[in-house]
Amino acid sequence: MQPVRRVITSCQSSRCQHVLKWIYMHGNCPSIQHRFYCTAGEYKYRKSTLFAKRQRKVNQENIPVELDIDIEERLKVKGQLLSELSSRNIHDIDVNQLERDYKNLKELEKRELELEGQKRECTKKVAILFQAKKENEESSDDIDKELKNVVEIGRKTKKQIKDLFPEVTSTAERVAMTSLNLPNRLHENTPLSEDRVEENFGIDTDKSESLSHIEIGELFDLIKFSNIGNRAFYFKDSLALLEHALTNYFCERLRHDGYTQLTCPEFFKSLIVEGCGIESEQVLKLKQRPENPSDDYLAGVSIMSFIAYVAKSRINLTNEPLKYFSCGQSYTPERENHNLGLFNATQSVKVNMFSMCRNWELCDNLFQTEKNDLWNIYKQFNIPCRLVTISSPSLHRSEEMRVEIQFWAKSLHKYLKISSVSMVSDYISRRLMTRHFKGTLPVYMVHCEALDVTKANCHFDGIWCYTTGYIQFSSSGIPGQILDTA
Repeated sequence: MQPVRRVITSCQSSRCQHVLKWIYMHGNCPSIQHRFYCTAGEYKYRKSTLFAKRQRKVNQENIPVELDIDIEERLKVKGQLLSELSSRNIHDIDVNQLERDYKNLKELEKRELELEGQKRECTKKVAILFQAKKENEESSDDIDKELKNVVEIGRKTKKQIKDLFPEVTSTAERVAMTSLNLPNRLHENTPLSEDRVEENFGIDTDKSESLSHIEIGELFDLIKFSNIGNRAFYFKDSLALLEHALTNYFCERLRHDGYTQLTCPEFFKSLIVEGCGIESEQVLKLKQRPENPSDDYLAGVSIMSFIAYVAKSRINLTNEPLKYFSCGQSYTPERENHNLGLFNATQSVKVNMFSMCRNWELCDNLFQTEKNDLWNIYKQFNIPCRLVTISSPSLHRSEEMRVEIQFWAKSLHKYLKISSVSMVSDYISRRLMTRHFKGTLPVYMVHCEALDVTKANCHFDGIWCYTTGYIQFSSSGIPGQILDTA
């Protein structure tokens, strides 16, 4: 077997300048991976678990799936779409070509429906003529002549449908694959260029030298790193107690506020990952084995935990909103920047929230409510922090708007995220067919990363001294001095 050779080349069509990756296996069997939209339409696009190519024969094993990605409404405001793509720094989607393909698809589908109608009419006429031939034997010659003519028309119509089908399916595939790469709409309050600081609390931007959380943890024997790799670590004594105290406080608070706790799976299929608008490189993927191919991803507590629960479902929103939360381990791919210590930990304990409602206005109100509630919680800790609205270039594809609560990391002289609230609206529910219990309208969603316990522990560097500290909560459940030192 010849070794695999990888060559990066460009599309040879004059109408497309996108980069293609050719993979030559066994020396003579090339396969093409084209990640972005090819305007020439001459190459195979990357496969999608959300799109099933239509087949001519439909049966129980081959059921067509209708994607509801609202492409017609978005193309009606093409100028806004182009502006939003530009503000997100997305330049690999040809909206003009998408518009042409979509119009062409509508014309092809209209022509296909007309031909199907002609085919049905021919079938009806044939049945009528056969019946007439039985009843009028004297004029059978005229009927035979007309019957032959109708059968010939039906045969030609059937051939036209067959010849048209490949063009319809290929055009539909181009439209679907490009539309699935479109990001969510932008909220009117999302800044287009730079993050906007909404509020500061206990401002402390002291840039004097300070010990990092790693140095403090090692100095007072509160953090132990594994001997087998820098990705494994252990919190000890006061830091371990702090982790449990923070987790318990947030969970109790959410239960009190009417959230239902879920214990969620940590592994997800590519359908859920792609449905959430997440690139596969942003999630840990299980190693492939030739004898047992798999598309399983490991993420732990995340937005995917909740989406997997409601995907392809009809949700009863009579007593809306529906509010859930989950607490557990979360996993992310290893990042290149190791200077941030445990701020870049590949695994941590998180508390995530997820809410659903039936329209955009309620979703916006829910987003504002959860943002304000979290901000009030974190201000009780009396730690320098700020509330920031994230600009469009930094948003994930599924996010219409995101706000972050950021703590001041004294040893790094910068603010880092500790919590976030994301308005997803109907972006994911359209892609994964989540609908109202009664009706066909999509469900609107808000996702919140309420607490990253590992980052929370790290943010106490330079603020308290980890010596003989203990966790202290007041009788009302409101956190008092989190880490008191003797």
